[in-house]
Amino acid sequence: MKKTLVSLALAAVMASPAFANQPVQLSVPGNNLPDGNVHGFRASLLYGQTPSVTGFQLPMLGLAESQTFKGLSFGILFGANRVTGDSTGVKFGLANWNDNTATGADFGFANYTGSQFTGLQFGALNYAGSLNGLQFGFINATDRIEKGVQIGLINYDKSGTFISKDIPVFPIINARF
Repeated sequence: MKKTLVSLALAAVMASPAFANQPVQLSVPGNNLPDGNVHGFRASLLYGQTPSVTGFQLPMLGLAESQTFKGLSFGILFGANRVTGDSTGVKFGLANWNDNTATGADFGFANYTGSQFTGLQFGALNYAGSLNGLQFGFINATDRIEKGVQIGLINYDKSGTFISKDIPVFPIINARF
């Protein structure tokens, strides 16, 4: 009985960090040290994946991936960001990839948001499923501008430009309010 209680207590102590919020995490391919959601600082080297990040993230030489992100991410040395769920905050990186919705600002060579983007996308290539805000870059694309502006060499809005619904591409500036 005593061994069983000691074993259960030891298992509980060892398992609890896996479910806890971590103030600091280092992510490397296949490992998070320590494992769990991050509420604080996260550094990712080459590739790192964790469920949730709230705070400051530093991707280095690769991709930092999470299901949800709230905070500031600053990619260095080809650092990139991917959020498979919802993202709120500011991201600097070679590429910023949001599968779902994003609110805030994305600064990178390529910025992609699969669903609703609210805020600023600043990069050479910008795409948002639906745009509320500003896209500033060489090539800007969206399925629909709800309320916003595209400024760039090529501006594409699948639902049409401010000139006509039948013209999906317009140079320099495109807007809808």
